[in-house]
Amino acid sequence: MNKKIITFIAIISLLLAYTNNCIAASISELNEQKEQAQNEKDQVTAKKESAEDELDDINAQISSIESEIFSLQKQLDELNSSISSKEQEIEEKQAELDHKEDLLKTRMVAMYKGGGTTYLDVLLGSSSYIEMYTKYNAIQTIAEKDTELINEVSEQKKSIESEKQELENNKAQVESIKSETDAKNAELKAAKVAKQSTISNLSAEEQALQKKIDEFDAAIEKAQAEIASATNNASKYEGSFTGGRFEWPISYSYNRITSIFGNRTAPTAGASTNHGAIDIGVSYVPVYAPAAGKVILAQWVSGYGNYIMIDHGSGYYTAFGHLSQFKVSVGTVVSTGQQIAVSGNTGVSTGPHLHYELYIGGRSKGYRVDPLQYTNHPSLIYS
Repeated sequence: MNKKIITFIAIISLLLAYTNNCIAASISELNEQKEQAQNEKDQVTAKKESAEDELDDINAQISSIESEIFSLQKQLDELNSSISSKEQEIEEKQAELDHKEDLLKTRMVAMYKGGGTTYLDVLLGSSSYIEMYTKYNAIQTIAEKDTELINEVSEQKKSIESEKQELENNKAQVESIKSETDAKNAELKAAKVAKQSTISNLSAEEQALQKKIDEFDAAIEKAQAEIASATNNASKYEGSFTGGRFEWPISYSYNRITSIFGNRTAPTAGASTNHGAIDIGVSYVPVYAPAAGKVILAQWVSGYGNYIMIDHGSGYYTAFGHLSQFKVSVGTVVSTGQQIAVSGNTGVSTGPHLHYELYIGGRSKGYRVDPLQYTNHPSLIYS
């Protein structure tokens, strides 16, 4: 009976430990995906803000060009009015010219061919040479005055026609400028519609990403509550971390740090920008337990690839990602320096390396710290 109870308790403990490990993996995956969604949203927001700035610029250009079009149209209206006036003046001058020419022709015909007095009659009918000369001068003066009037009217007509032609040339130039301006305005309005569509699409994408982030937050909150519950009931590591500092998890001959702890530029799409670990540049080398403890997680975790977490007691946990092989399984109690895995290039990674994390304060409420501050290590090279 006692053996059955002990066996039952052991099974329950294993199930709780397994549940805890799955939840831990879920939280890591959710955090990675949430961070990736947040990065995507930030990029979309930046694009949207840039598009809005461009739209403001387009609106300013449209406002300016519409003001220019209004001014050009006003010029065209004034030119059309002036041209109409000139055309009226030309018609009037032409009518005046035609009238004077008609009068002159009538008089000349009447004087030369009419049944009455002619130029010759006037001259021959003179009683003296002086009278004839006087009459001749009078007739010549009348003819010259008629000619002057005709020439004056003709010159006025030509001047008005010249002014009209200049106005028409100006009108053609203004119409050409207005045509180009109208085309530019149409182009800007098409660009405005396209930019508004872009902003609308980006806004929708931004909202969708925010919805996804909110869903991740809700899932993470739920998972954290579950892991807290599972951790309180899981089998604990019976030992405690008393060594003061952890050992370097690989051979001391490997000392190149390729990514430091803390904020960084993501080296590849989907990778974390808030790096809660250090990356050590190695290719497929043995990975050792940095202190005695119990393996509580040994499985694939999104982003991390093959992932191991060790409970060292006293609230200390170490974890290793991107592994190529596991050398231990969940529940294995390890000693300092015991091989636990082989480094690799699994998960989201730019190349073979060892991802090394250190948690202090427990799995449910712990926080990640810089492992280099708590680990004995060789002289390091940063690249």
